Amino acid sequence: MTEPVEIVLENHVAAFLMRHQAAAKESALRMAVALSGGIDSMVLLDILYRLHNQSPAPSFELEAIHVNHGISPNADRWAEFCKAECARRHIAITVEVVTVDRNSGAGLEAAAREARYAALIKTPVAIILVAQHQDDQAETVLHQMLRGTGLNGLAAMGEARALSTTPSTTPSTTQTLLRPLLTIRREAIVAYAKVRALHWIEDESNTDTAYTRNYIRHTLMPVIAQRFPHYADSLARTAQHAAESAALNDALARIDLKWNGAEAFADALDTLSSSRQVNALYHWLRWQNITSASRSQLQAWAAQLFRAAPDSKPHQAGGHDFVIRRQHDRLILITQLAN
Repeated sequence: MTEPVEIVLENHVAAFLMRHQAAAKESALRMAVALSGGIDSMVLLDILYRLHNQSPAPSFELEAIHVNHGISPNADRWAEFCKAECARRHIAITVEVVTVDRNSGAGLEAAAREARYAALIKTPVAIILVAQHQDDQAETVLHQMLRGTGLNGLAAMGEARALSTTPSTTPSTTQTLLRPLLTIRREAIVAYAKVRALHWIEDESNTDTAYTRNYIRHTLMPVIAQRFPHYADSLARTAQHAAESAALNDALARIDLKWNGAEAFADALDTLSSSRQVNALYHWLRWQNITSASRSQLQAWAAQLFRAAPDSKPHQAGGHDFVIRRQHDRLILITQLAN
C-alpha cells in the first residue's frame, strides 16, 4: 500500500536533516527557511513545522526569512502573507528588503538571485533551507547545457552548499545552504500542498516566458516530456555525473600544482597536455575566487605560463583586473593593479 504523500515527504526531509546534522556533528541546529510564499517554500515550511512539533523534543530551531526584491507591485503583499503564515505556526520570520541592480549587465534574473543570496548570507543561522526540487534541477541543467557551460555548470545545484562564515559564530563555522527537496518531483509537492490545504502566492512573473527559466519551464520542458517522460530523473543524473567529474578534475589540479592550500607550483605543468594545463589554471583561479575567465582565455594564459622551456618569456598572463605571474615556479596572483 502506497504511503500518503505527506508521510513520504516528511520522512524524506526528516532523514535528510538527520544525515546533515550527523555530518555537522551537532545535536541541534538553528535553521531558517527561505520563504518566498510560493507553493514550494510553503510546502517546505509546513513539513519542517510538523517535524519541529513532533515528539520527542525537536532537534532543530526553526525560523524563516523572506527576501522582498521590490520588483513586483505585489512584493509588499507577499511579505505580509509570509509573516501571517509564520505567525499562524508561531515561527519567527525576518523580512529582508533588497535593492536589485537592474543595470548590472547580468540580467534581472541573475541580479535578483545575487541580491537574494546576499540577504540570506546576512541571516545569523547555521543552515538556510531552500525549496528547490528535481524539476528545478532539470531546468537548470538544460539551461546550462544551452549556454555551453563546463562541468561545474552542468553539476547545477548540489544538496548542500557552503555560503559564508556567519557574523554571529566563530570564524571556523560556515553557513550552509541545504536543499532537502532536490530529489522530489514538483507533482509530489503540489499533491502535498493540496492534501494539507495550504495557501500560497502566485508570482505573476512565473508565467512570463521572456525570462529564460520560464521559457524552459513552460515551452521546452512540455515538449521534451512528450518524448522523454522521465527527463527530470535523467537530467538530475547528468548533474550528478558532472559533479563527480568536476570533483575529479579539482583533485587532479591539486596534484598537478602540488597545491598545499596556499601555494601552487607550476613546474610540473610545463610538460603536460594543454587540457591539463587549462584544468589546473581554471581550478587555481577558482580557489582564488575568480570564475569569470573563458576557456579561450585560459588556453591563452596557459600557453604563456607553462612552457617546455621554462626560462623563456613571458611568464605572465591575466585579465583587466588581475595578473598571474610565475615566480620561482610558483603561481602568484596580483589583483587591483595600480594604473
